[in-house]
Amino acid sequence: MTGETNRGGNGRFTASIKTAARDFEAAEMRVRGRSLQQIADELGYASRGHAHNGIMRAFAALPSDEAEDAKRLDLERIDRLIARAWDVMERAHVAWSNGQVVRRRTGEYELDGEGFERLDDKGNRIPLYEEVLDDGPLLSAIDRIERLIGRRARIFGYEAPARSRIEVVTPDMIESKIAELEAQLAVNDPAGRA
Repeated sequence: MTGETNRGGNGRFTASIKTAARDFEAAEMRVRGRSLQQIADELGYASRGHAHNGIMRAFAALPSDEAEDAKRLDLERIDRLIARAWDVMERAHVAWSNGQVVRRRTGEYELDGEGFERLDDKGNRIPLYEEVLDDGPLLSAIDRIERLIGRRARIFGYEAPARSRIEVVTPDMIESKIAELEAQLAVNDPAGRA
């Protein structure tokens, strides 16, 4: 299947029964959670991008009820992923280095049960240490949540580009405007001194 292209006389992609079936199989694999690379490798798409395009063609060809079901399923998954990433974001993560938790001195010393400073076997005070927190997992979770929210926005379509109004100006419209302006000049300057 690799290298298979279906182009019509106008150079546009035209789906054959074979490619449509492959696209639907790719969509089913995606719904089951397979990655685009896995789908491309297994079904013979030239790249992840081609697999994505096939999946989008399959979703576009679905009757609207099925497409809405697929959309709803994706939104539910995204919500679950956001919830999991949020849990990671809210949890404290300690820093590790060379297989050890990174700790730093607090400036205080260990106390015994009666409130006196404890001493080691050499008679020195025993310093207190605290674990150093790692912001890396927090920042990664924030990035992941942001990407998931963006994906959710694209599905809902509320991140759609702003609509533009394009007006075509014809020669007749220009002539009409010139005549209108000339008429206004004639009213404002009846002697024709302009």
